[in-house]
Amino acid sequence: MGIATNGYPSLEEIKQANGWPTEERFAKGPVAIIECVQEIPCNPCEDACKFKAVHLGDPITNLPRTDFDKCNGCKVCIPACSGLAIFVVDKSYSETEATVSFPFEYVPLPKKGDVVKGLSRAGEFVCEATVTQVLNPKAFDHTAVLTIAIPKEHADVVRTIQRLNVAEYVNHFRPVENYSSIEDDTVVCRCEEITAGQIRKAIKEYAGESVTGLKRRVRCGMGLCQGKTCGTLVTRLIGEETGRRSSELVPAVDRAPVRPITFGELVGTSEGGGECE
Repeated sequence: MGIATNGYPSLEEIKQANGWPTEERFAKGPVAIIECVQEIPCNPCEDACKFKAVHLGDPITNLPRTDFDKCNGCKVCIPACSGLAIFVVDKSYSETEATVSFPFEYVPLPKKGDVVKGLSRAGEFVCEATVTQVLNPKAFDHTAVLTIAIPKEHADVVRTIQRLNVAEYVNHFRPVENYSSIEDDTVVCRCEEITAGQIRKAIKEYAGESVTGLKRRVRCGMGLCQGKTCGTLVTRLIGEETGRRSSELVPAVDRAPVRPITFGELVGTSEGGGECE
């Protein structure tokens, strides 16, 4: 169970990747919790924290970690996170309640005092929640930060609220049926800026029937993410154009290194390694 299978990280993944405050630290007041478990080139959280409580270091693909002793729960890192993966939890709010602050990019925004539905990382209903604060200054660039009060026992689980004015569904998660085709001008490979139209053209003109073949023709999957983002969509496009199932297609060839590394690491000049000859 985890982000690779469910699309959202498990609590165990988060604790291992980013660390977790002790109950003693929770008792001292609000603290930022980072829930970013994938190694991607991203570090705005580190730059946003003026207290130097968030650290990645080199390389930029390192997983971020919070120095819980330096963090005062100011919430500035929440809207700075491109992946909307930072939350501030305050278990000292009251004897029975805790607060959770999180990014929210939907409209309409709730108002202070509104009673809303608190949801888990999976988008499942957990408990009723009361909005205690709504922050949406211009500096946050349209990423509002909401704070809700919830029963303290749900503080490790609740991470957002249900959108307002959304119809109720019996089953929020259901198989997608008759999904629309990807438009030709849609950028599929963001690293190399390759569109769906360019990929379709390569499939037709060069009989590109494998992810690796298209990678060599139009460079989709050659960027920093090495196909982690676009690989599934490229496979889908090949299936649509050729009428073959994804299980029948030849996947991309993974080549070392799977993440960026330095020349020093390659030649073994780091501590404990041999000397370059």
